[in-house]
Amino acid sequence: MNFGQSQSFANSSASAKTKGWLALARNWLENFFHSREVDRDPRLKIICACLLSYYFLTFYFWWQNAVPLSTRGNELFDYAPAAFFENFRWLVFMGHSSTKIYLYLLGMMALLGTFSLLYLRSSLLPLCLLAWLFINKAFFYVSDFRLFANYHHFHLFFTLVFLVSQSKLRFFRGALAVGYLMSAVVKVSPSWLAGEYFNSMSEKLPLLPKLNWVVTTASVGVIGLEFLGPLCWFTGIAWLRRLTFVAFILFHLYSGVVVGFWYTTLMLPLALAAFLRFDRPLLAGYRFSRRHVPALVILAVVLFSGLYHFAIPGDVRLTGEGRYFGFFMFDANRQVHFETEIRKGNKLWVVQLYRPFRDNDDVGGTDTNAVVSCKFYQDGWLTRNFPVTRPIFDGEEVIFNPLYFVKADVRMYGNPYLYYFYARELVRRYQPDRVSIRLDV
Repeated sequence: MNFGQSQSFANSSASAKTKGWLALARNWLENFFHSREVDRDPRLKIICACLLSYYFLTFYFWWQNAVPLSTRGNELFDYAPAAFFENFRWLVFMGHSSTKIYLYLLGMMALLGTFSLLYLRSSLLPLCLLAWLFINKAFFYVSDFRLFANYHHFHLFFTLVFLVSQSKLRFFRGALAVGYLMSAVVKVSPSWLAGEYFNSMSEKLPLLPKLNWVVTTASVGVIGLEFLGPLCWFTGIAWLRRLTFVAFILFHLYSGVVVGFWYTTLMLPLALAAFLRFDRPLLAGYRFSRRHVPALVILAVVLFSGLYHFAIPGDVRLTGEGRYFGFFMFDANRQVHFETEIRKGNKLWVVQLYRPFRDNDDVGGTDTNAVVSCKFYQDGWLTRNFPVTRPIFDGEEVIFNPLYFVKADVRMYGNPYLYYFYARELVRRYQPDRVSIRLDV
């Protein structure tokens, strides 16, 4: 054998090894994601496409501002990481422009995965993209807890169950059942049982008579549907399962008028796809397997996290405290007064924030009616009294940014954590002589 032949043999051997490793990796991924199930069932392809398209909406449209998700947010004192993730700010390393480009690319990946389901025989690529998008969204999500919203909670939960479960359709229907049950649990409060929240608004519920008893009946009816509807999926009575299917679809169509585009856009297509040919009870023919453990653990964690707010003393409807560990709703109108005094040397800043009650906006909106003012004292004398519309600096250090508070939407702006983290972070960054904070909700 001459040198050329031996080199050719070595190259072919290396190529065969590479193909072998690639085949092993592909086989492992197919078994891990159970992608062959998706290949065989058009309903699972529709569910996968819906989950991917929601990542496109998230990254390409909703999070494109990206300031709190980049190093720029840290520079401007405009970031509020979720509790337990405060010490991981070093993981946020991309600048504002780089973060915007990266979010754009993630949106394009979601679009690629969605369309690849139409043209590729194998669903492995879309599932791998779905897993990568889940990791990225979860990371950015905990980087700024002001992003927390019910529809993002549902999206991440459904994605995780869909990715790790074997017998995907059964467990995805189970995830829907858990989601609806937790949506009902969080509504067990006077705001829903007595119709307090919507009755307190001048417009009450759209398209319905403006009568208190109608609103109360509708509120209790939603709780009953979300509690009892999933239980009907376990029964052998076919017409009862079909009735709950119709009831949930009508509920999602109407809820789009009340809570806006985002929740309905996620839930309606997923519920439609999951309920197609729902001709057997949810547990019919079920046999436990060790491969079911990951999905069962996720469902159990969500069930218990949705109950956490009941362990917190006080009225969590006002603060929103603890609600974001499960599936939460905004169910109490509130106004907020916040005051902080910052003293360093001979300088004293007294900053006041006021956010009024709301009456005519959707439940997920960001309040633009917040009023922020500052009194600045030097050597004990009041030298300035001014409205705060931009960051307050002392030298090169930002000590107060109104956007930090105003960006928190109606679900979050009563939460004490938002204000407590601000004070702790101010001490770390600015090292003042004294900081005091007061919050009235």
